[in-house]
Amino acid sequence: MIKAVLIDDERPALKGLEYLLRSHQFVEIAGMFINPLEAIEEIAGIKPHVVFLDINMPQMQGIDAASRILDQCQDTNIVFVTAFDRYAIEAFELHALDYILKPISRERLTITLKRVMAKNQIKQQSEGKKLVISCFGRFQMGWFGEEPVKWRTEKTRELFAFLIHHQGRKVSKDQILEQLWPETPLEKAVHQLHNGIYYIRKTLVQYGIDKSLISISGYYSINLGVVEVDVLLFQQCIGRVSCNMTIQCLEGIETMYVGEYMEGTDWPWADLERERLFRQYGEVVVRLSKAYIEKKEYAKAEKLLLKVFNRNPYEENITELLMQLYRVTGDKTKAARHFAAYTKLLMEDLGVQPQIKLLNIYSSIK
Repeated sequence: MIKAVLIDDERPALKGLEYLLRSHQFVEIAGMFINPLEAIEEIAGIKPHVVFLDINMPQMQGIDAASRILDQCQDTNIVFVTAFDRYAIEAFELHALDYILKPISRERLTITLKRVMAKNQIKQQSEGKKLVISCFGRFQMGWFGEEPVKWRTEKTRELFAFLIHHQGRKVSKDQILEQLWPETPLEKAVHQLHNGIYYIRKTLVQYGIDKSLISISGYYSINLGVVEVDVLLFQQCIGRVSCNMTIQCLEGIETMYVGEYMEGTDWPWADLERERLFRQYGEVVVRLSKAYIEKKEYAKAEKLLLKVFNRNPYEENITELLMQLYRVTGDKTKAARHFAAYTKLLMEDLGVQPQIKLLNIYSSIK
């Protein structure tokens, strides 16, 4: 059933539209208003699937009324009713579902209702599902347990990732062009940006993602609804880390980090965030490893520390903790093997020796 609200300052036009809609048994007319201001006051309580809205009204222009309605009911579809075709472009810029020219024909109204039904079916299909965006490891998005979104091009995927990277912040067109198309002539870069935004929106719709979950507003700012983003969950948990956090909590945070931020990409704009998140992850690993050592769960501590070492062997605190672990366990063979590999790496890549503190720990094991 489609729940509809009708707004038109001309009573004959309002009654005419009502008559046409009542011929469709799947349409429920939940409200009819001559004054758009009254409609706006009631709309949040009605929560209609669609609002048929006249463009020209003395109390308030339809474009402004639509903005107010969408502020209250993001899922509502707007269908503009107008006597002038020139309003169509402005209507679609506001993301209206459709527009109908007066006088309204039964055939044209049927087309609009089919569009509303199709949109409503998309939303129904998505109910009960969880939309997940993964930034750790390969960047991807999809319904939990289903195939992820397939992007039209790698550049479209990068543009979407860039918007997610700046989620909650306004990003100007110049910022995007500078980061994603730095060597491309301006006119061509702007064209590619507009195409990218178009294909992102199209892909979201085709994948069944409602605009209440993900939408792109002015200044290319992405807005997220009830969407699970792994990096945001990680940051929330990191913010709650306390001195007396249990091993189970630390393990939960550690398992979130399934790979580096935007792993496998050569996107320079992600580099600083990648380093910052890895440092935070390293701090969690150090705390968790120390907790394992205190509980004499040495195998768990070693496995975790080696996992981080293999990802970034230059983190001295990880090797230091490994050396302390081998000192506690008395495993001289593993200590010698790891220390030799670490020393060789520093000399070949950085031309430096391990620090005195680390040398002293290793000497105490031999």
